[in-house]
Amino acid sequence: MKPLELNFCPNCGAPMTDRFVFGRTRRACTACGFVFFREPKLAVGALVEQDGKILLVKRAVDPKLGYWCLPAGYVEYDEGPVAAVIREVREETGLVIHVNELLAAYHVRSDPRGMGVILMYRAVPVGGQLAPDDDASEARFFAPHELPRELAFASTRRALLRWQCNR
Repeated sequence: MKPLELNFCPNCGAPMTDRFVFGRTRRACTACGFVFFREPKLAVGALVEQDGKILLVKRAVDPKLGYWCLPAGYVEYDEGPVAAVIREVREETGLVIHVNELLAAYHVRSDPRGMGVILMYRAVPVGGQLAPDDDASEARFFAPHELPRELAFASTRRALLRWQCNR
């Protein structure tokens, strides 16, 4: 997947070009020398478990409209990963969670919005009311033998497999 290109320097407005800098080809300013580092997006997700069941949401938007996944989303520039996963779960499901531990980190290669890393946390609900919102059309808990086949992302499939194996 080709990354979005920065064509004009954010510092001085001059054109950017590809140059070999710091051991690889990067976008660099033709006037002031600013170097643009392409960095992966950071996302977070939660395995929210209650009564032996796991919380999934059905996507109401692309990519993967209509498929199920763990509640997840991108970390905003002004928040840490734990705050972000708490926010994302609340926005998508209405639930307030307590984060227990970091379960895994997965490299995301196939998202059309760009390359990234997703940190997957284990959590339990501690409040709120289950109600889908934001980019989720449904939210519900599934027993291990009830998991839907239509799973949206490799990170969801890998985290659910790990959850099932560690039960």
